[in-house]
Amino acid sequence: MKYGLIGFPIRHSLSPILFKAAYHDNPEIDYDLIEEDDFDRAWARFQRDYDAVNVTAPYKGDAFRKVDIADTIARELYSVNILKKKDGKIYGYNSDFWALQRLLSPYADRKERPRVLVIGCGGAAKAAALAALKLRMSVMVANRDYRKAREFCFTGGGMIPLRLDQVPSMAGQARIIIYGLPLEIPVVESLPLEGRIIVEPNYKDPCLKERCAQAGATYISGLQWLAEQAIAGYGLMTGAEPDAESIRTRISEI
Repeated sequence: MKYGLIGFPIRHSLSPILFKAAYHDNPEIDYDLIEEDDFDRAWARFQRDYDAVNVTAPYKGDAFRKVDIADTIARELYSVNILKKKDGKIYGYNSDFWALQRLLSPYADRKERPRVLVIGCGGAAKAAALAALKLRMSVMVANRDYRKAREFCFTGGGMIPLRLDQVPSMAGQARIIIYGLPLEIPVVESLPLEGRIIVEPNYKDPCLKERCAQAGATYISGLQWLAEQAIAGYGLMTGAEPDAESIRTRISEI
């Protein structure tokens, strides 16, 4: 059985390490990096050689448009991060959503409906916003391109779009802040951290980790998100349950 990861660039990816941890270097299961700067070439390699693959930036939207059948969450996000061949068709799933829902669920409160501020409107940020919304949290989405935030909030329903210049005045209302941009921007300086839950998908160059430690905030890292995404997705890809604790242990060692 052959599995892999589609994206570009992905030489830094931790997915092969986590896959080995999940299945204890099972010689019958291969996991490759399918690094192509053209999605169609990556798609062709998947169709020819692999049973299922993960998909990462910048191809999650391209993958969604190619699948024969997408699950409900993938359809809501217009984004796929798992492709799987089944019964002669290609199915698409989004485990980013399930991973973050698992990480946020301890903070859900149906009576209080904690407020969540999501900064960014890329694939990870949208998955985070939808996960929070499905946990019945009150969600605000701020983005550099306000039109994208407004369109996403309108499509998803029940979320409030914000311009970035509104973040300093609205961030104080949020118990949970999800910083979904790949780079630090000036608005970061205005974020209140103390006593809050901060989620940052970017594990390569996080900009809030040290500040959260200094402020005493609860910090959920991109590495934690990656681990839960692997746990949620690898079983779906292979049909065999991954060793969840082995994955979490391996992440803690990085």
